[in-house]
Amino acid sequence: MNLTLDNTRLREIIPNIIHEVKGETPLYEKLLPWITSARLWLESEILGTFQPHDELYDIAEKIIVLKAFANAIPSLDITLSPAGFAVINTEGRAPASKERIERLIASLRAEADDCLASLCIMLHSQPQWRLSPQGQTFLGTFIPHFGDVTFIRRRSPELKKISMLDLYRAMRDIAVRIEQSLEELYLGPGFMNAIRTSYPAFNMQGSRDIYNMIHAAVLRYVSTHISDTTVTCPDEHEVWHLARPILARLNYWPQLTELWQHEMAEKIYVKPFRNNVPGGYYF
Repeated sequence: MNLTLDNTRLREIIPNIIHEVKGETPLYEKLLPWITSARLWLESEILGTFQPHDELYDIAEKIIVLKAFANAIPSLDITLSPAGFAVINTEGRAPASKERIERLIASLRAEADDCLASLCIMLHSQPQWRLSPQGQTFLGTFIPHFGDVTFIRRRSPELKKISMLDLYRAMRDIAVRIEQSLEELYLGPGFMNAIRTSYPAFNMQGSRDIYNMIHAAVLRYVSTHISDTTVTCPDEHEVWHLARPILARLNYWPQLTELWQHEMAEKIYVKPFRNNVPGGYYF
């Protein structure tokens, strides 16, 4: 990502910072190691080689600054002297309490999470990003962005302590398991992939409705099993209850029904029993 950030823009993103006096190191230079680290993190986890532009760039830039500032705060008033670490003199200003600093860091990270969730949703409309390894990772399940992390956190408050990205990864691992079972047993990998990758354009008639049903089923399974300490295969009875309403709904859209039947109808179709063996048990 080509970052054009400078000290002026930095202060626009993080207001209420006292300006430097003449000869003092600018805030941008103080934060530069953390800014570089945050940029590399955003590229590695979300952007890849995709270069954001316009509104996407503004959001990505803000994420980098918020994450960098939150990570740097504990070190900003610490300096290393020949005699060891020391706290910089506050020139008569009362230092903030530990609790207020913790709340500031938490608020910065929460705002960065909100921006990250918005950025990820917007990236799905970018064809170049969708083809990248990062885009393919998000498009690989029916949890394509961070929006569902908030839902899971509401259902399980103890998960609020886990970072949004780490919680998303845990959710995605569970989603992959249930989606594989739905593919193998009832819906078929080709059908599932066609519906999954239709997001967010939904060019096929009915694909939005079926996508939403599969997404709801996957999210319900994830929310039930997110706190499991052991990895187990999904129970087939539970998988059937998730798949049944989706199969029933397919009849509304002939194109989707044909797509599904081409792959799965013969596998799950139950042929009528015909007894053609003569004997005392023949009927």
